[in-house]
Amino acid sequence: MTRTFLHSFDPHWDSPINGATVDLDVVEIEDAGIREVLQTPGAAYGTWSILDALLAPTGVGTPFIFREPLGQGREVKVALSGLFGRFVARAYLERYFNLSIFAHLGSQTIDLDRRRKIKIKRLSRGDLPDWIACASDLSSLTVAEAKGCHDPGGPTRALVRAWAQAGRIDVTAQGRKVTVKRIAVATRWGMSAGGPTDARLSVKYPLDEGEAVEPHEQDALFIGMLWLHIANLIRPLGHAELADALYRLTRQPFTRRLQGDLDLARAALDAAPVGEIDKAATMGGLVGGIVTRAGPVAGAVVTPGDQEALARLNLRPLLASNASLSGSPSMRNRRRCGRG
Repeated sequence: MTRTFLHSFDPHWDSPINGATVDLDVVEIEDAGIREVLQTPGAAYGTWSILDALLAPTGVGTPFIFREPLGQGREVKVALSGLFGRFVARAYLERYFNLSIFAHLGSQTIDLDRRRKIKIKRLSRGDLPDWIACASDLSSLTVAEAKGCHDPGGPTRALVRAWAQAGRIDVTAQGRKVTVKRIAVATRWGMSAGGPTDARLSVKYPLDEGEAVEPHEQDALFIGMLWLHIANLIRPLGHAELADALYRLTRQPFTRRLQGDLDLARAALDAAPVGEIDKAATMGGLVGGIVTRAGPVAGAVVTPGDQEALARLNLRPLLASNASLSGSPSMRNRRRCGRG
């Protein structure tokens, strides 16, 4: 069901939206929430597909307005607002900026390729931005931060905080700053009663020019992001060995040892069970796991009949899966990414 937000974008000429409102499908937001919760450290699963029941029943194409405030206590409001703000922002970035690879940030320095000295560098104290992200074709390197708020005056202050957070890192190659797009997304919730009455989504998005990098460094940067994205996604789905192998690839400083780590990653991929879903029949097998509204399905083979039953029960099964480790033709049938 499509819902709308009042939309502001700085600078306005770069906005992907024509007009004063932006629409997002509630299912898209919930699906983005599944991916976000699975990839967030410490959250292996969650009850994320609840938005439609919380929204005012005003129908398709109407504003994204909650029935009532998100809890009574400040702590609950802050927690739920921040969580839902990440879901909305990720769905927005996926749809309107074609971003599909999201590497989460959470430490002082994050290696994308330690051997080539490609890393995320902290610039100042404070929380890091939520993601570095890129498109599926390994382009559009983006640093992104999401905020959710209840401010009666609008999302301006939340956007300022988000923008400051988006500026706390650089992506560097051999110590040189890489060109990135920085984006801050702030969502101010609307309520039918007990709060602001309109939902707003505000975005700040300028390009941050860096220095020129070599083509092989650019490739290594995006491949490192892809490895982190896949590792964070598949670990909660039961593929810990493959996830650990991918993490090692980003952290290996020695060229001679890299081939051994690649061999271990290939072996883990070859040993991973392959799943089938109806919508992916033309793609072949998928490595990953079935995820429902109740969380990942662990320790069981989910047949097409099971998938139909889950769909009838409104559990909407998805299949989250991994992507390529190398260009080897022998591996291509085992490294598709898809959703059912």
